[in-house]
Amino acid sequence: MAGIAGMVSTEEDILQKCVNICTMSDAIRTRGSSGAGHFLSPRAALLKRVGTINPNDGNNSVSELVIEGKTYVLIMDGTIFNQNEIWRDLNSEMPYMGALACPELLIYAYIKWKEDFIGKLNGSFALALWIQEDNILILARDQLGIKPLYYSFTGTMLIFASDIKGITCHPFFETTLDMEGLAELICLSPRHTPGSGLLKGIHQVRPGHYLRFSREGLNNVRYWKMEKQAHEDDMVKTLETVRELIIDSVKRQMQSDVPLCGLLSGGLYSSLITSIVADYPMLLSNKIYNTWSVDFEKSSIQAKRYAGESDMPWIRWVCRRTGTRQHYILLSPSDLAGSLIEAAEAGGSPGIPDYDTSLLLLFREIQKDFSIVLSGDCSDEVFGTSLRTSEYFTSGRKRLPWTSNLAEKISIFKNDVIDAIKPYEFIEKCYEEALADYPRFAVSESRLNKENEAQWFSLYWNLPCILERLDRMSMACGLEVRLPFCDARLTEYFWNIPQVMKRFNNMDRGLLREAMRGFLPSDILERRKNPYPHCMDPEYESKIKNMLVETVLDPCSPVKYLLNLKTLESMMKQHQDLNKRYTARSRLYGWIIQLDYFMRRYGVTAF
Repeated sequence: MAGIAGMVSTEEDILQKCVNICTMSDAIRTRGSSGAGHFLSPRAALLKRVGTINPNDGNNSVSELVIEGKTYVLIMDGTIFNQNEIWRDLNSEMPYMGALACPELLIYAYIKWKEDFIGKLNGSFALALWIQEDNILILARDQLGIKPLYYSFTGTMLIFASDIKGITCHPFFETTLDMEGLAELICLSPRHTPGSGLLKGIHQVRPGHYLRFSREGLNNVRYWKMEKQAHEDDMVKTLETVRELIIDSVKRQMQSDVPLCGLLSGGLYSSLITSIVADYPMLLSNKIYNTWSVDFEKSSIQAKRYAGESDMPWIRWVCRRTGTRQHYILLSPSDLAGSLIEAAEAGGSPGIPDYDTSLLLLFREIQKDFSIVLSGDCSDEVFGTSLRTSEYFTSGRKRLPWTSNLAEKISIFKNDVIDAIKPYEFIEKCYEEALADYPRFAVSESRLNKENEAQWFSLYWNLPCILERLDRMSMACGLEVRLPFCDARLTEYFWNIPQVMKRFNNMDRGLLREAMRGFLPSDILERRKNPYPHCMDPEYESKIKNMLVETVLDPCSPVKYLLNLKTLESMMKQHQDLNKRYTARSRLYGWIIQLDYFMRRYGVTAF
């Protein structure tokens, strides 16, 4: 684990401003608590926070090489899984390289391939490369957006960091939330438009993009393209390719010098990862593969009734088959409510309160014994099997499917706030912009069909936001999450497979199930998807309500001046509706509390 930050100017001497790098270092401390390295020059100040993962692999420092009279400096957060392939390609023409740490290898890759080297990387990464004599800075992010990277351009200086706090702490940055940012928070949260940093002037390097900052200005380049092509493989070849890609991806991400474990829910994705890992024990640094799961205490009959099918029997079944050692974490309403603000701080913006807090507490427990955890999260988006999304778009509606409960959400805000952000117009704009972005880098198609449109929205909106929250919750605990199914090769291959093939035997995820048959018993392979556990306990909602009352009664609360308190009060008097599994009121109340914390955290008081 690591965090990177820096400030670069191509025009002025910034040595006197380099003292601010210490403040930036402290702001991203959670991404690397073991120490920091830095590089200082008249035009650039680069920083890397280092953690405890792979302490001797050469990645935990600022890498500086002088080659043929030019100084190259590279800092990176994340892991490159195809280092051996890159080294072999380079070593065939540069046999003098010898053994290199990963950052040094990437510097040589840049020298040979220039910016094209980024597209050859397979991994989860955010990197910054400074070429001193040319006054060029390159910021790059992995294809799917597993690792975050934010930046702000102020005059002739560019500031970047792994966390928004690494930018807002800078004295040259003025923290402001404009109406565009407020619209994002109210209409889209916990998602955001791709590239948005919510606060005015802060942007994200988008997944599959790199920035090139030089005297010529700032250029944003997309290096990874999801181009729609004809799928020429027959069913037999498709099943074989899918199987090979999945096994190879899991094996790549298993490799580590530190203890590694996995999440196990008893569902298809986590069970497949566990089974594949069990078949290759020689790749593990620890002899026994440990797995973890989380659930909530159910202190009432009603909560048990609506909790859905238990995962426990399925988890035990997988553990018996694979010989893993299972760990359970059971969370109470007090655990979740008590960690709400911690999760808001870790997430950086309002999220899904019980989901974020349970992840944070789970990762905190795992980190006591392990440094890396494998997860099957985000697989629906990669494999194009998000049925809810697909059904939404094929219905002919032209709004984002994740804003279906927008009416309830905006009802608690004052009319002048709603008039200012124009929520439905904003959603329509986001929808059209997302569609327009596809042909911009895949000129062979002028418009997506409805099936591909559903998959595109999952990749464009859902995937980066889920990945971002996983990264933030894990890094706040000093833990690295690896996602074997979030592999660019898998994503590219599945993007072009026709839906009729994906639904092999007319079954959701049928192609994946058939390709991996033999790794798991049929009962588990064909088990119906059970969503991530959601706390339905009335005690939890009661605690969240009490916290919300304290929040809006605080005279210093910034969010209270946005709310229609009478509507909110009326809503809170209603009985809990346990039928609303995905849009429980407790989530809305927790989200308001987190929005208040967000505004306090960044000093937002008025508009």
